[in-house]
Amino acid sequence: MSLLWAVPPVAMAAAVAILLLQLRDMAEATAGLTRQLQRLDEVRAAVVAVRSEAAETRAALRGLRTR
Repeated sequence: MSLLWAVPPVAMAAAVAILLLQLRDMAEATAGLTRQLQRLDEVRAAVVAVRSEAAETRAALRGLRTR
């Protein structure tokens, strides 16, 4: 057997190693995006609360002005 038979498996192993490295990076990026989306949900909830309080304050001020 010659060394020619060793080339395809070595090339395949190198390709798989590169692919696994890229997949790991993608998994880390996905985890980071998931954390950011969770934080965004928290911010959205806070914005809803602020808008609600602002609407209540405006309604209270209208009531005070009409008295």
